[in-house]
Amino acid sequence: MATAGGAGRPGVMIVDDEALVALFVADVVEDLGFQVIGPVRDVEGAIAAAETHKPQAAIVDVGLGNRGASGLDVARELADRHGTAVIFLSGYADLERDPDVQALKPVAILQKPCLPEHIEAALKAALG
Repeated sequence: MATAGGAGRPGVMIVDDEALVALFVADVVEDLGFQVIGPVRDVEGAIAAAETHKPQAAIVDVGLGNRGASGLDVARELADRHGTAVIFLSGYADLERDPDVQALKPVAILQKPCLPEHIEAALKAALG
């Protein structure tokens, strides 16, 4: 797992099982001046990284493939244990209407593929 140095910079965890997407998002987050935590690919990795790095925000893919728990489980754990602001990233349309998603009160729901400006706006909303 890569983490960018940067004491005092808000930490943003990237949780996505698609390596190219995760690296793109991590590059955007780093370019915006935030500390990148990850990318991580599954709930176990996210929980372990969160215990060490205490992310203020997380960009979480809802569908984590065949890796057991879903992005919803990751988001729930991060929010409950660490108060992490959650931004969902998904290829699924109509995610805004999913009651399980809405119950988690995400800061934003971004549609794949997304532009860097969308990530920036979501992080500004999450981190003030």
